Parts: sequence; structure tokens; C-alpha cells
Amino acid sequence: MLRLILVRHAKSAWDDPGLSDFDRPLALRGIAAAAWIGTTLTNHGWLPDRIVCSTARRTRETLELAMARLPSNGPRPDVVWSDAVYDRRDHDYLGLIAEQGSGAQVLMLVGHNSATEQTALALSAGSHQAMVNFPTGGIAVIDCEISNWLELVPRCGRLSHFLRPPRS
Repeated sequence: MLRLILVRHAKSAWDDPGLSDFDRPLALRGIAAAAWIGTTLTNHGWLPDRIVCSTARRTRETLELAMARLPSNGPRPDVVWSDAVYDRRDHDYLGLIAEQGSGAQVLMLVGHNSATEQTALALSAGSHQAMVNFPTGGIAVIDCEISNWLELVPRCGRLSHFLRPPRS
């Protein structure tokens, strides 16, 4: 069994209309949520072997703040920065997960909506209304009944946890 942790980037700032979508930073609420993500991963023992993260500024900032809250005495995950996570944000991440997951028992992807939500819903057997409108800073943990990420197909997983960051 393999575990996938899907994280949508934390809340981004919209106060500079001159910035491109790719270059938007985290808002203050997003900074707090990113720290919450790292604390939540640590407290639940959801420590990834590999992390695939979008290269957009808000996802990089989310991951950097979350990783600062991971245990410092354990192995550090392999981090893959991927333009494809941003480029595929309007589709799903199934192919990207299959491509990037090799060798990881626990894979985390830090991405964007609507792809994060579509991926979580596609993989999870059954209907999960909680994941509709996947929130910024949200975490979905999906256990997949496969032995290799190349075997990833829709409905091969079971949603074990879905968490929303606290409102600050």
C-alpha cells in the first residue's frame, strides 16, 4: 500500500494586482496555515519520503514553512520542484504522481485547485462531499491499494483523512 498526501497551497495574497498568478505570495492567513500543515503532518506521523511541489511562489512558500515544522531529527524528504504541477492545475495530477512517485512509499504533492480536488476525488472510492471546494491549506491523505505509483488509477484509493486549516 502507498500513501498520497495532497496539499493545496495555503491562502495567497491578492493585494498586488500587478503580480502574475504564478508570482503571488502567501497572505498572513496563509503563513499561519502553512505552519499548521507542517505541525499537522508531524503530529499525525504523515512524513513523506518525497514531495512534489509546484514552482509557483505560493506553493514554494507553503512547503518551506511547512517543512520548518517537520521533525529535524528524522530523514528529510526528497523534494522535487515541478513546473508541471502549476501547468496541470486545471486538470488532475494522476499522470504526474505516476511519473514522480517512483520509490516513495509516502508521496506528498503540494499543488493548486482544481487539480488537487479533482485528483483527491478521482482516487477516493466513494463520494466525499467534504473535499468539494478543497480549501487552501487543506490536506487529503489517501491510501492507495497499489505497490507502485505507475499502477495509479481512479478509485484505487481510500480517503483516510481530510483536514481543513483552522480559521485565524
